[in-house]
Amino acid sequence: MPTAPKAVVFHSSTSSTELDCNDDDIVLITHTKSGANCVLQKFGAHVLSYQTAAGKPLIMLSKDAIMDGSAAIRGGIPLCFPQFGQPDKSYLQHGFLRRNKWKVVEGSEFDTDDAAGIKLELELKDVAVARGDGTWGNDTKLNCKSIFTVSIYDKSMTKT
Repeated sequence: MPTAPKAVVFHSSTSSTELDCNDDDIVLITHTKSGANCVLQKFGAHVLSYQTAAGKPLIMLSKDAIMDGSAAIRGGIPLCFPQFGQPDKSYLQHGFLRRNKWKVVEGSEFDTDDAAGIKLELELKDVAVARGDGTWGNDTKLNCKSIFTVSIYDKSMTKT
């Protein structure tokens, strides 16, 4: 049986950790043409690392980052929504999007000559950690969907 690919997450230009890509929470995007790559965690739709085609790490995690879903991830590129900071103690620090597990949008992965990428989504009805008691009731009449797109290129990346 072939060995699962490993995703490298950098803590500094000389320190890194390998993550198993068989882990359902880890998404590895590789731009085949250039070799640039990006590692995402579905928990919080968090960009953990980006490495250019030349192998230079540009985005890194804190060596103290907690990766088990019990807390927001420290370092990388977090999503902060609906607020930055914690305006009052009933709000989660930097919002609730970064404290929930996102899903890959089916069929959204791409790898072309120009770029590679993926889309992740989170529907309000699926939010498990939020303000107040932390959940949206099944009987809520409210719903919305957030879509997060990451595209990588040989020397840069974008997220929208």
